[in-house]
Amino acid sequence: AHAAKTVNVAAPNGNPAYIVNTDHGPEGYYGELINKIDHDLPQYKFKTTFTSQNAVFSGLQSGKYDVALNNSWYNKQRFQTYYHTQAVGLDDLRLVYRKNGKKANSLDEVAKKNLKLVPISTDDARYSVLQDYNNSHSKKINLKAIGDQSSADALAQVANGKYDVALYPYAAYKQVANSKNGKKLTASKSIDQRSAYLLVHKSSQNKKLTKDLNKEIKKLYNDGYLEKLTK
Repeated sequence: AHAAKTVNVAAPNGNPAYIVNTDHGPEGYYGELINKIDHDLPQYKFKTTFTSQNAVFSGLQSGKYDVALNNSWYNKQRFQTYYHTQAVGLDDLRLVYRKNGKKANSLDEVAKKNLKLVPISTDDARYSVLQDYNNSHSKKINLKAIGDQSSADALAQVANGKYDVALYPYAAYKQVANSKNGKKLTASKSIDQRSAYLLVHKSSQNKKLTKDLNKEIKKLYNDGYLEKLTK
């Protein structure tokens, strides 16, 4: 038998709702998913490295990494730059604000009330959601860019009153809901839903890898594994 081909996987730090770096390797939703894929596809050996969100993307572009585990949503430019798998999850987007602070139940309210929104890294898919909103509305959301920031730190800035509101998938809010800061916060109803994909570095070898990943993801979807994982 041929030796297994090593696939270099990049995962972002500071995103515990989706993936966690442990002594036993990656855990959490994407950790379990990549371990399952690794187990089911013996022709590949998936090797995961944790790094900053920005480094995940620069490494994926340069080919240092083959696959990114950072819960990526559709973005035209991104889908042109990389191969992508079929959807591996669905994100339920919420606005998170202080229980006794200014309420926000829609992006329109964030814009109209001129609420202070926690800045977002331009590499983050949430940034393009808000950019799209601003491009199509005259009353704009105050959108500021920032470098890397963990979801816990961002939500802490809402809890302590530095900002009024943050935009996050419900899973990220649930992760902190019972913490000291989290108890001061509440989440709006769903304001949007986005499918999440794995992004793959574009190369002739990775064309085959993307096909194999898709076959496996389809199988995991059909046999209920993906749904079980979200619980």
